Amino acid sequence: MRYTAFSKTRQQRWMRAGSILISLAAVTLLGTAFGAHFYSGSLSSLLLTLSLLALCMAIGLHVRFLLLARREHRETVSVLDATEQEYKSVFDSTLDGILLLDDQAVCLEANPAALELFGTNRQELVGEPIQKFFTCAGDFMEGWDRFLDRKSEHRETRVLRGDGEAIFVEYTAKAHYLPGRHVAVLRDVTRRKVAEEALRESEERFQEMARNIEEIFWTLDAKNMKVLYVNPAYQTITGRPCESLQEDPKSYEEVIHPEDRVRVLSRLGESVQTGHLDEEFRITKPDGATRWVWVRGFPVRDSAGIVRRLVGTAQDVSARKAAEEEIARNLDKAESAGAEADAFRKTTLALTQNLSMDYVLDTLLQSLLKLVPCESARILLVEADARLFLAREVQGCETNRRIPKSPATFGAKDSEFLMHVLAGRNSLLIPNTAVETGWAAFKGFSHLRSWLCVPLVASQQVLGLLSLGDTQAQAFTQEHLRLAKSLAIPAAVAIQNARLYEQAEIFRAELEQRLVDLEQAQKDLREVQQGRELS
Repeated sequence: MRYTAFSKTRQQRWMRAGSILISLAAVTLLGTAFGAHFYSGSLSSLLLTLSLLALCMAIGLHVRFLLLARREHRETVSVLDATEQEYKSVFDSTLDGILLLDDQAVCLEANPAALELFGTNRQELVGEPIQKFFTCAGDFMEGWDRFLDRKSEHRETRVLRGDGEAIFVEYTAKAHYLPGRHVAVLRDVTRRKVAEEALRESEERFQEMARNIEEIFWTLDAKNMKVLYVNPAYQTITGRPCESLQEDPKSYEEVIHPEDRVRVLSRLGESVQTGHLDEEFRITKPDGATRWVWVRGFPVRDSAGIVRRLVGTAQDVSARKAAEEEIARNLDKAESAGAEADAFRKTTLALTQNLSMDYVLDTLLQSLLKLVPCESARILLVEADARLFLAREVQGCETNRRIPKSPATFGAKDSEFLMHVLAGRNSLLIPNTAVETGWAAFKGFSHLRSWLCVPLVASQQVLGLLSLGDTQAQAFTQEHLRLAKSLAIPAAVAIQNARLYEQAEIFRAELEQRLVDLEQAQKDLREVQQGRELS
């Protein structure tokens, strides 16, 4: 390009110099012709000679100019041939289809890529209107008119190949690149459209699944732990809208129960390195309700092995946790019931092994303390006229001890609490005696803050009371009351049997004494009779 410009500049200089010389020669000749009679012959000859020399020089310059112009023409033709060959090579070798069209959308030229795209040969495409490759020719012509008005267009459309196969093409068209000439560059995007359609269908299936599954599906940014995606189950389980995570991508932290939050967030951060997250924890709903969720997750790495996202699920396992807790409670109850039944069996066996009242009372007190721990345990037995005497007692850390021969006595009529149990044969549980009117006047019991009392009933008769007390309020529960009432049944029978046994022992002793007295009387009578016979 620089050589061509230099040649043009040199040619212009030669042409300018030649024009000046020819002009000077022409002026000299005219001057010689009109002024010959004014000058001498020698002067005229000199002027004529100079004019001839100027003409020769001008002719030489023009010959030089013609030679340079011819060489430039050859160079220009060569450049044009090279450019045309280059254009032809690019036109034929480009991977995109190129169509040159006239105003009626008739194909004037098409490259091989366009022939391959349309699945046809050159004779069937060049010189033919391209609307025949469109399913609806009317729509094509309407669109063609709009294209001519807009001057350019970039769109995707669907065309029919020569074999009848429908394909998707992306095209860019430019109108009037030359008067009445238009160009279109086309690319087959069928694979991309199929992939996009498959991706769209996959996305629709995913969204359909995500909308309908009961588990939360979540995605977190591994760098800042912000939520990238959650499905609608998030609102169902947590009671919070999904939009709240768009406004604050870390607001899920507030959902975690305060007592579990530190542990769960720590495990979540560790999962980026460990590649594993499997936690059960509690969440709180806006109404204050507590639910249990089971969260599982794993990291997603890029091609370099760097963790970019964390994905996983969260399942509401409140029902399962409730069932597990119910099973645990039932197992505890079963174990407790088994232990209780074994304790009652041993107590009943122990109470029937020995009918001694002392043994019965000691065994009863021991069994009572095993079932119902307390600071004060007493066995009160009924005397005549609604009076009770203290048969056995354990205070504080004392061991079982027998009551002296003159035990303390209590008048049931002097205490509304004792009278309630004794007269009504009803058990009584007072969790906090401080709120009971008249408790302070309850002699022998006023220092207690929790009190439990159960009557010992056998044969429709109240034999005594089991009294349990503690200096701490709320020391006894309904379960303690149930256990004491259950123990009172065999205890009352054992006490009744012990009393009958004592009475039987007394009758036996009296009978034995009477038999001894009878034998002595018979002996004395025989001796008297023998004395009479001898006399």
